[in-house]
Amino acid sequence: MLTLYKWIVAVAYLVTLVIYWRYFVTQESQIRKFLPVTLAVTVLLHLGYLAVFSHTAKHLPLSNVFEVMTTIVFLYSLTYLVLELFIRDYSMGIIILSLSFVFQTTSNALIDTGKKLAPVLMEVTFFQVHVSLMMLAYSGFTISFIASLLYVLLSREIHDKQLGFFFSRLPSLELLDRMSNLAVAFGVIFLSLGMLLGGYMANKVWGEGWPTDPKLVSVFVTWIIYASFLYLRNQRGWQGKKACYVSIAGFGWLLISFGIFTTFLSRLHSFT
Repeated sequence: MLTLYKWIVAVAYLVTLVIYWRYFVTQESQIRKFLPVTLAVTVLLHLGYLAVFSHTAKHLPLSNVFEVMTTIVFLYSLTYLVLELFIRDYSMGIIILSLSFVFQTTSNALIDTGKKLAPVLMEVTFFQVHVSLMMLAYSGFTISFIASLLYVLLSREIHDKQLGFFFSRLPSLELLDRMSNLAVAFGVIFLSLGMLLGGYMANKVWGEGWPTDPKLVSVFVTWIIYASFLYLRNQRGWQGKKACYVSIAGFGWLLISFGIFTTFLSRLHSFT
């Protein structure tokens, strides 16, 4: 049942992606009204899959990279759905759902349901909540990065007066700017909650010395970057390209944090 369910979810993302592509190309109003419903159904199917997985494996899908991948896809898609309802523009869906489909398919192919959580994590209250909060935050930052990158590329196309088919279908610069800001605000809220909960648990698991862990330092730097984004954009008028460059730099730092600090430098977060 679990095997069948995970591929149903992947097919649901593919079907939703095709519908979004159809709207992106034709801009038909009849298709537009089905977009949020179709995405909401797909997200609910994914939630059902995570629930079945958790029941079968006796823990949330967080014990290895491919379990985390499907959880991130769910939270990433859910975050976009919420932001889309605020923005009321569906043009970015083809990019968001393309990534969701690719990563969900990768997770389906390589996931190992037999791997257990590290023993210490089975004893830590709220660990899974902490990880979920952090992934929600990173989902928001990823969407902000995509919106910011599209803003920079679209503004360049407009400046050069070479607006092609793809760019002519994108949201306005104003909407992309607003999407990026909302996504960062969403991310900072959940990152703050995740950091507070993580600090509470760290005292119980590691005792003294944990604040100097490289991973924790890198997460704090991430918080500083995105909190600065909100301050500069909303208090100092750094809208448009300036704000976009901060978001893009923040995502670059996020990749460094994952690729170097988490993988190679942090012993505590690898639970070794």
